[in-house]
Amino acid sequence: MKKLVFFVLITFGCIANDDTLFDSSTLDDTQIIYWVDSQTRSAVLYANFEVFHKLKNLVSTTILTTNATTQTSENLCSYDKLVFVDSNKNISSIFHIKNNSMIFNNSDFTVPRMQLSKFVNHNQNRINKGDGLHSKAMKRNINNYSEKCYKKLNKDKKTVGF
Repeated sequence: MKKLVFFVLITFGCIANDDTLFDSSTLDDTQIIYWVDSQTRSAVLYANFEVFHKLKNLVSTTILTTNATTQTSENLCSYDKLVFVDSNKNISSIFHIKNNSMIFNNSDFTVPRMQLSKFVNHNQNRINKGDGLHSKAMKRNINNYSEKCYKKLNKDKKTVGF
């Protein structure tokens, strides 16, 4: 009996400490989703329209129903990201977009390819049309938002000679 109790407590402790635990209710307060391009120079804003709800649903469904593989040495600065922001302009969650997957809490979740590629293409078309919000405007509209990836990329380019 002691072994059974010990096993249950160990299992519960492992689950409670799992970094990939996700509660979709954390996205309920989301008012705006920013799709930030990999250079963090531009973002497309989504709020209370069809694409907003589809993105929110895709993220929740993917994280809750897909088995994750742990990421160890990914440079997340080189990927697009979805920044979920609440009504107080606070970041509630960030999901990095990599090929046909999303990265959340250092775990890689595979998304059905056709679903994610539609969003990627839609977002890229909007940025190409000039619908993107400049990074300076993002800093004004998101509390504690920084361009650390963009600054790091520029710093790396200067040291390499680009």
